[in-house]
Amino acid sequence: MGTKFIPLEHTRIPGFPDAPLHLDRAPLQIIDDENFSEKTDTSNLATATGIATVLFRWCPEALYAFLDTDAWFSFTWTLTITGSQKIEIGRVENQITIGSLDESGDKWKLMLTFSIASEGADRGRWIPDTKESMLGDTDLTDALQIEKLGKSFVRDLCLKQRWFTGKNMKHELFVEYAPMDIWGDGIAMNPHWLYAPLDLSCCSTCDDDSKPLQRCGRCGTAAYCSGLHQKLDWPIHKAICNLGLEERGQMLKITADGGLIGWDLTKTVGDYEGEMSKNPNFVTPQKKREFYAE
Repeated sequence: MGTKFIPLEHTRIPGFPDAPLHLDRAPLQIIDDENFSEKTDTSNLATATGIATVLFRWCPEALYAFLDTDAWFSFTWTLTITGSQKIEIGRVENQITIGSLDESGDKWKLMLTFSIASEGADRGRWIPDTKESMLGDTDLTDALQIEKLGKSFVRDLCLKQRWFTGKNMKHELFVEYAPMDIWGDGIAMNPHWLYAPLDLSCCSTCDDDSKPLQRCGRCGTAAYCSGLHQKLDWPIHKAICNLGLEERGQMLKITADGGLIGWDLTKTVGDYEGEMSKNPNFVTPQKKREFYAE
């Protein structure tokens, strides 16, 4: 039986409520993992759909940021598994890089790169980059091999449900407004605070504000309506909870005005009324957001 999918046809990037999305020129969707197993035929699983599955299952706002090329010049999601490896899903403008590194994060074991076509008949299509992909120390110059390895890579991520955490595992998210430190990943950020500030009046997992809430007893920067929702949010909250007081305070400061997106509106809205977005993930071209805040 082939892989089954859950459509995300109503998913929108914050600030673009009327703009349908696609990914690699296909409907935005994620794997239905209810019966997803080693025996599942994954011949119909695209690399882009696997990436969307991992990010959405970890935190929907992470997927929004991955798709939001207007607001975030770069996006880096990592999972570090102590004693094993570091897994990375990254985007710089319209270039996608996925793969695994050694535990230190200094050397790629597998680096697969795709360029998203920004215009023309191929607009939105993920095109394997045969100049920037590697398997160990070997350059990958065959586009079909890059596509095959990409599908295998995301299949493994989804089978192992890499959106969950565990002992010796830590997820992190970094974004940049514009080119910053070329050797760094950008600003470390809680994905919940990308498009909205901290709000302790509602559950950090489901946004419900009608039930009694319990705050995180360690850092106080999350609130939950149930133990289950606290557990579900732990893969996201874990890195934030373990930050130092000063680092976490700085993160809260720069997200206080409508989330990180409101920190510097000159970077996230159009320079003039009617300026068009270059985001290839919109099904049809859109104007840039003129103003966005919660």
